[in-house]
Amino acid sequence: MSQQLLIIVGIALLALGTYSIRFAGFHLGAKFSFSEKYQVLLSNSATVLLCAIAVTTTFFEGQHFAGFARIFGVGLALFLVWKKAPLLLVICLAAAGTALVRLLGIE
Repeated sequence: MSQQLLIIVGIALLALGTYSIRFAGFHLGAKFSFSEKYQVLLSNSATVLLCAIAVTTTFFEGQHFAGFARIFGVGLALFLVWKKAPLLLVICLAAAGTALVRLLGIE
């Protein structure tokens, strides 16, 4: 098998697996009914998990400190989101702010 065919087969298998997990989750979710208390708990736990991942990737690159430029960029993005700026503007300004700080020599 050629390398290109292996990549295509891998992509197809990942797509099929992802769809299967989503399909199973939909049908299992329809069979079980959770109380309001547990629905709120599951929703909050998903939010906490995503925030923990965001904080970890903000401050660390592998096992090392990511640098102050990245922290500045994330902080700028958070400020712009708080001010309800459009998403494209948030992304572009955060990237530009991070690049500017790195250009100034602050890693």
